[in-house]
Parts: sequence; C-alpha cells; structure tokens
Amino acid sequence: MTRFQQPFVDGAAARGIDAATAHEIFERLRAFGGYSFPKSHAASFAVIVYRSAWLKWYHPAIFAAALLNHQPMGFWSPSVILNDVRRHGIAISGVDIAQSEAETCGRSGRIRLGLRMVHGLDADAARIVAVRCERPFDDLHDFMMRVPLPRRVVEALILAGAFDGWKRARRELLWEAGAFRGGDALGLPAALTPAPLPALREHEALALEAAAAGVLVGAHPLAKHRRRLSAAGAQTSQDIRRAADGARVAVVGLLVMHQAPPTAKGFRFLTLEDEYGMIPVVVRPQVYAHCRRDIRRAPLLLVRGRVQHEGDVINILAAQIRAWPAAGAR
Repeated sequence: MTRFQQPFVDGAAARGIDAATAHEIFERLRAFGGYSFPKSHAASFAVIVYRSAWLKWYHPAIFAAALLNHQPMGFWSPSVILNDVRRHGIAISGVDIAQSEAETCGRSGRIRLGLRMVHGLDADAARIVAVRCERPFDDLHDFMMRVPLPRRVVEALILAGAFDGWKRARRELLWEAGAFRGGDALGLPAALTPAPLPALREHEALALEAAAAGVLVGAHPLAKHRRRLSAAGAQTSQDIRRAADGARVAVVGLLVMHQAPPTAKGFRFLTLEDEYGMIPVVVRPQVYAHCRRDIRRAPLLLVRGRVQHEGDVINILAAQIRAWPAAGAR
C-alpha cells in the first residue's frame, strides 16, 4: 500500500482536501488493506461455507472425521471439533489398536478416532493396520515384535488408551514397554518381574492422554467440576445466552481462540468453551494490560464482566480475567 500513499495524497490535494485529512484517510485504507480481499475470494468462500454447512447438517460424523483427518487447519483445534460433535449427540470412540483405522472414521452417528491421532504416528499407522489384518495382536509383546516402533511412540499409544481393550493398567504396560528387549530365538517374551506400580490418578491419566493424542474422548473437562463451579457462582454458556443485556456474570472456560485484529485499536477477542458451548469475550486494552500473562499462559480462565447484546450476538465485556487454578480444577 505504501507506494500508493503519495499519489493518493497528491490526488486529494488536487481536489481540495488538506494533507492531514488525506493522510488520515489513507491510514484507514492501509488498515483495511491488511485484511481485505476481492469479491472472487468472498464468493469462493461462500461456496465452501455452504457445502460445509450442508455436510455438517446431513452427515455430521463424516464431516467431523474429515476435519480431524486434515489437521492442522483453520481456527478450531481437534478438541473443539470433538466437543462440538459431542454436544450434537454423536458418540466418540477412542484410539483402539484392534479397531481403529489409520484415519479417523465417521459413520452411523459415531466417530472412531484413527491411529494417526497419536503423536508420532504417521505412515506407521497404516503399517499397524496392515499387520493387524494378517492376525490380531495378542498382547503388547506380540505388537512390539511385529510392528517395530520407537519406544516413545509405543508409550504414546499406551497413554492414548490404544491398548485399554486388554484390560491392563497403563502403567503396567508402560513398564513392560520399557523392559522390552525383543524375544528369544523362538520369539518368546523375556521374563519380566512385575513392579507394584500405583494406578494413574484420573487427572494424571487425562493429562497424559491429552498430551499423547491431543484430544480427550470422555466428557468435557469442565463437566465434572460443574457443581463446584456453580457453587462458586460461575455460570455456563447456556446461562449467558439467557442473561439480560448489561447483567453481571462470571464464567469459567477453556480458552480456544484469541484474536487481536490490527484494526481493533488494541481490543482482544477471546472465545471460551465449556461443556455447553462457546462464550465470546471482548477484552478492552486496559483490561488486557492487567491480565495478559494469564491469557497467554493459562488454559482455563475465569472471566467476570457484563453481558453485551448486539443484535443476535451475545458477548461478555470483560472487567476481570484470571487463571482458574489448576489445583482447584482437580
């Protein structure tokens, strides 16, 4: 845009517009040029939006599976996509070494996560499926003998719950994977002394599962804490949609989107998510200056503010934002 500035100012002067006004107008044009696009771009996106909406309405499981198989893409993370799927009544099955395909599959109102959801698996996911088709895996030793993988990938599969169908504790499987040295001449497993390992606590298992696969198959992380949150005065996204304009509210949610458009004069736009849906939050510059550290670092945020109605859009105009303590979340 810079090369057009002087010709613009000169042309404005020729039409009786003073230089200061011409420069102010051009700065607004420059800001618009940071995100504007031609009509052809808008038209092509409109077609994509229409087709996507049609697929989501008529084939929601297949549509969600396709989105998951093409990550990373767009604004929304795999967790947000799965939470939306769950709210629409679609069942979700986790990664399973005996049933998952390489890619995530959606059919008959159910999604089965694919092996490629596990961090570190890519081409190896298809290899696992091919080997499994020859003969199902008997146990972890059989799997590691027939599909040689780096130990960190096997551990990620364990932590993602891929072997839960064998009804063995994940820590026990991790111990076995760490002790694996191959078999003897006949392929038999080496003798392994079992260790009295405590079972993973629920929050530990969930954190490790999320780290291994990037998603959680069970209920939304906030669902189990809703009674405690309600007792503390925190409202839900459903409550916010019913609240009157100007009402004071407090919500706790996962931060799933943080936008700072260059033309917003320092305003920030956050999207929080709870088990019932999304919560748009508008953050003024002076508020952001006080809560910047928490917004940048904390996955769970407590937001206090006022409800703001703008047509059909409902936001929270934030007055205070802080991290929701991780210790309390447990």
